[in-house]
Amino acid sequence: MRRGSRLLLALLAVAAAGGVAAQQERSPTSDARVAQPPPAEEGNEPGGFKGLFDFNWGGLPPIRTAGSLAYDLRASRAKGEASTMAHLFTGTFGARTYIYQPWFATVQASLRLTSAHTRTGAVDDPFAPHPATAGREQFASGNARIDVFPRSRFPFEVHVDRVDSRIDSGLSTGLDFRTTSIGMTQRYRPATGNWNVSAGYEHREQSGTGFRDTQDSLTADFGLRWKENDLSVGGSLSHARRRLVGESSDFRSLVARHSWSPVGPFSLNTTVNLTQTVDEFAGAPSDISVLQVSSVGLWHREGSPLSLSGAARAVVLRDDVTGHGIDNLSFTAGANYELTRNLRLTANGTVTTTRSSGAQAQGFSGSAGVSWQADTLNFAQFRYDRFATVNASVAASSGSQVEDETQGTVNAQAGHSVTRAWPLGSSSALSLTASQSLSVSRIESSLPAQAAQLASSRNSQRTALHMGSLTWTAGGDNKSLYARLTFSDSRELGGSHARFQLWNFQISGTIEFNRWRSLGGDFTLQRVAQRVGDHYLDAGTGLIPGETTGSTSASGEITYRDNRFLDMPGLRFTSRIKLAQDVLRQAGTLPSLPDRETRMWENRLDWSVGRLETGTLYRLSQVEGKRRDFLMFRVQRNFGD
Repeated sequence: MRRGSRLLLALLAVAAAGGVAAQQERSPTSDARVAQPPPAEEGNEPGGFKGLFDFNWGGLPPIRTAGSLAYDLRASRAKGEASTMAHLFTGTFGARTYIYQPWFATVQASLRLTSAHTRTGAVDDPFAPHPATAGREQFASGNARIDVFPRSRFPFEVHVDRVDSRIDSGLSTGLDFRTTSIGMTQRYRPATGNWNVSAGYEHREQSGTGFRDTQDSLTADFGLRWKENDLSVGGSLSHARRRLVGESSDFRSLVARHSWSPVGPFSLNTTVNLTQTVDEFAGAPSDISVLQVSSVGLWHREGSPLSLSGAARAVVLRDDVTGHGIDNLSFTAGANYELTRNLRLTANGTVTTTRSSGAQAQGFSGSAGVSWQADTLNFAQFRYDRFATVNASVAASSGSQVEDETQGTVNAQAGHSVTRAWPLGSSSALSLTASQSLSVSRIESSLPAQAAQLASSRNSQRTALHMGSLTWTAGGDNKSLYARLTFSDSRELGGSHARFQLWNFQISGTIEFNRWRSLGGDFTLQRVAQRVGDHYLDAGTGLIPGETTGSTSASGEITYRDNRFLDMPGLRFTSRIKLAQDVLRQAGTLPSLPDRETRMWENRLDWSVGRLETGTLYRLSQVEGKRRDFLMFRVQRNFGD
């Protein structure tokens, strides 16, 4: 610990001396910037490689360097867990230059060395002088990159990255892993620019307590444009391996897209996607291949009331381990016709055939409808809109292992809405919207069992939907605010008496008090209530006829920033509150996601004096129902540009 204390005192002394020197360089006016040297004459430093710490030996390319020395104090605790306090000493050095000329090759690299002294105690207070487990670690992270011919039509790059969660995670998540990536990419395009090709390779290794995983991936892309055609092809190969348990996974993918868009009214888009996943897991091997082909065509002549569409889709799935497979083929055609600007006709149909494990099934579905949207009526500062739709559909299915069935549905809906707006000033307004609609539907089936089931639930259903919203907006040179309250109620009239209600409140915006201080954020509160119908329910829903359920959820984030805290130059304060939780849980609902931060309040104070930076951060959060406290103090001295 003495060595750590001496190193800490030395770092603080160097940082303080650097800060005083930097302060002396400043002009008498506190807001003035450090005087910059005049720019070099044009042509003296090719590529702009000119910095505070530059090295140039006898005609060799200049090296632009930068770095920092930093000390971090980090303390964290959580209810029921051991507290942790760590001292981190970090030195960072970065450099960039070029080889021969900047257009030939550029090189940049950074290295970060960290020495950490960690103490884990058995009490909630990380600062308490109780028996604790201490440990010391040294680790390195950084990156390097070389770009060859970076400004040409055939650039090539190689990169290496090393990341350590112990320096990046902030000790607040319990993560402890190292990631190393090595990769390269080659691109090429001709002078004409009508096609391009690229290829890349990436090796990634991640290790931590109890695991060591590797992944190798290879990617290639090709693009071509000619006349009215656009073609792109992309492929990837990936091999992942968990070395400690001997498991592996391979993924292969090939995607091709072609679009044809002539000057005329027709366009055609085709996509082919082939994937294969091979998993070698203990007790659960798999080898699944999927081929998907789809083609969509559209026809619409400018000024014509008729629009046509058609699509063909095919899916082939094979599982080589179990021997099962699925073949699916479907064709769809549709048409829209605008009789007037208020009246539209629609029709579509789909034919499907499916084969799986020796069984075969065919199906057909089609629908036709008419929709009407009236012109808006304006009277006494009110806007009134009306609409109506009628739709009829039929679906038929047959197969070798299922009973033939034909089902028909008729649906009609009509509704209206009214809107009123009140100006509240030159840049603020309040608007109220209310709408009401009624829908009637009837379903008939050729199957006796299905028909009896529909009869028991009254195959003729009537549903009423009421909606209302209140919206407030405000704008100006220094603010932008929005608030909206929405309510909707959908209920079945007669029949099973099902009901669904939704309340939603949302507020968002930003306020700039002056050039330094601002407040911004958004917040959403939602309440859902539902009553299940009294009649038949499909198996597996987990709901009981007549059951009433409800839930409330809230989420949002508010941030306050002061870039001149206490009117001191260089002193910045940030406070952030975040909420994402289920306020009320109901039995049978899914639990919250693991490791989800449901509440968080973070306060950060940063101060910059010349090249000396200090920062203090305190975060109070709730993760998996447990309160977590995290405190960090940092002092850093920067060097170079």
